[in-house]
This record gives sequence, C-alpha cells and structure tokens, in this order.
Amino acid sequence: MPAFTHNVGGGISSHLPINHFMLEPGLQNIKINVLPLKGEDSLRPDGFITIKVFSYDASTENYDNTVEAFKFEKLDFSQNKMPGLNLTTDFKADINYQITGWKISEPFNTVAFNQYEIEKYFRFIHGLFKERDIEGLYKEMKDRFDEIDISMYLGIVDNKMELSKLFGELSGGKFILEDFPDSTEAKFFANAKVCTLVGAEEKPIIHYTNKETNEEYALPLFIHKKGGKYNIIR
Repeated sequence: MPAFTHNVGGGISSHLPINHFMLEPGLQNIKINVLPLKGEDSLRPDGFITIKVFSYDASTENYDNTVEAFKFEKLDFSQNKMPGLNLTTDFKADINYQITGWKISEPFNTVAFNQYEIEKYFRFIHGLFKERDIEGLYKEMKDRFDEIDISMYLGIVDNKMELSKLFGELSGGKFILEDFPDSTEAKFFANAKVCTLVGAEEKPIIHYTNKETNEEYALPLFIHKKGGKYNIIR
C-alpha cells in the first residue's frame, strides 16, 4: 500500500501514521523507491533520504519515549549518477489489534481487469461527494472508518459528523470538486487486492481546488472487492 508519495522537486519533512496499513502484529514488509525527477535520468547529487518507522504514545505528543522499529538513511546520492534507489525489507510491529483489511478480498486481474466496472464505481463515489451525500458515503466507507478507528486507537468516533465537518471546511474554504477526469488509470496494490483510480498527473478522483488561491485538497481512495461487491477499504 502507498504509505507516502512525494514527486515534486525540493525538500520535504513529513510525519504520518501507518497503523492502518498494518493489519496484524508481526513482520511488516516495507518497500522504498527513490526515482529521478521527471525529465531527469539520475538522482540529484545533493539529494538524500532518511526514513524511520517508530512507535510512541500519540496522546501525549511526547517524542522522548519513541521505540524505533526501522531506519534507512542514504545521505549521499552523488556516486556514479545513481539511476534510482530501491529497498525492500521487513520490520517487526508490536501492535495489539487485528483488522481484516484486504486479507480476504478478491484479487483483481491486473492483465484483464474491467476498467469500465472500476470507473463506474468511482463515478458513483464522485457523485456522492458532489451531492455531499453523507449517508451514502458513510455506507461505502464504513469498513475504512471502522478499521482506521481501531488501528489508531480512536475509540468511538462519529464518522458521519466528521464527514459533515469536512464538507463544511471545504465549502468555507471555497474548494470546488473537480469534474470526473476524461481519462483514468487504474493502479493496484496489496498483491492486486486493492485498487485506486487516478486522472491526469496521477491526481486522485476526489480532488478539490480553490480557484482563487490555487490551493488543492485531494482524498485518495482505495477500493477492494468482497462477495462480488466493491467498497472503500482505505
């Protein structure tokens, strides 16, 4: 699953939870790909990367008692015009929850998949966002909400209220939902058990823009198939 993607030139420092990508305790597989910027054939010599996976008590906002599970660091991209950097390895996660996620989902046939079917479902979801249909969205996103709430130790959350708040903030910020893209591309993850759909420049289907400030808000959504039916799993 794509835990983090950054494809714009310049430096970035980011901190984000990955609990909802870990379905059960034990070994977790992590893959890191560093690619040249668009139009370039090698990594920039002054580039570097540091990635850590660690646990801490988020309720305290105290980083003094972190437990590091994984660290990768490459401080110099200058050797021999590196065409890229790839790493696949494991780390152990001591977590006290188990969620189903995509463990029993039906795999997509990535060679002969039905693009029309997938696009039809995403058009349906796009329509729910356009109509601000909270009940409809909650029904399609319930598995996503429930598993994120469990994995993030959030307790009981009124996710319908959270959806309502989101629409309120987008409306107040003058964000407009972009039209469904003319052309789309399906992307598969989790051993082809999870799929998302993107438009031009790999933008998510749910993509808002403030026309006055050019600010953007994107909500990538990932679907799976269970019992012959699609719904949103992340």
